[in-house]
Amino acid sequence: MNCQNHPEVPATAYCRSCGKPVCEECRRDAFGTVYCEEHVPAPPPRPADSAGFAAPPPGYTAAPPPPPPFAPNAAVPPSAGIVYADVSPGLALFLGLIPGVGAIYNAEYFKAALHLLIFGTLVTIVDSAGRNSETLFGLLAFGFYAYMPFEAFYTAKKRKLAREGINLITPFDQLNEQMGQFGGMELWGGIGLVLAGMLFLLDNFHILSLEQVGRFWPALLILAGVAFISRFRKGNRA
Repeated sequence: MNCQNHPEVPATAYCRSCGKPVCEECRRDAFGTVYCEEHVPAPPPRPADSAGFAAPPPGYTAAPPPPPPFAPNAAVPPSAGIVYADVSPGLALFLGLIPGVGAIYNAEYFKAALHLLIFGTLVTIVDSAGRNSETLFGLLAFGFYAYMPFEAFYTAKKRKLAREGINLITPFDQLNEQMGQFGGMELWGGIGLVLAGMLFLLDNFHILSLEQVGRFWPALLILAGVAFISRFRKGNRA
């Protein structure tokens, strides 16, 4: 998970108020927890010093001045009713068995929709592609179904530890870092969804059936082999 303000920098914590991932530069520590710059609370009133000014608490990072009243696009201060409660990794693992629900529990709604879309696409391909690729896409669908609860578990565990100031590097962070050598998971995930949508569209108009496309599944083995060879060559040059 990378910082929302700096996509190229890994996040080290989550804002207690909105749950947004932040890096070391963007995090604001106050009252023993972590906030983003937008939601860091104001310091409590303190006794005035000898000069007549109230001193801020130790370790407090001051927030920028709030926008004037009724200013366009003014940020709305967070209320106590929308502060995210602590998450349970075990409950996230259990809810992750239902496609998309584990991500919803972790307040990752876009990821939840993406999980549903990918899982539904794989199941539809299994149902439509015929015997030539039924086994392959069936294994992919099962693998993605097993991936969702563990991804929800590690996300909840990382968020829970981030509240304590601990940055957990999960296996999914390592996978995302490795995929970054080839453009990142977001890039290839988007390309995969575009290609899948085009194939379904062609099948609906009876231009190219999914059963015919399923005969070319061994091309995936070729692409995987090329990727491993490329990594091997880069490792030898290093």
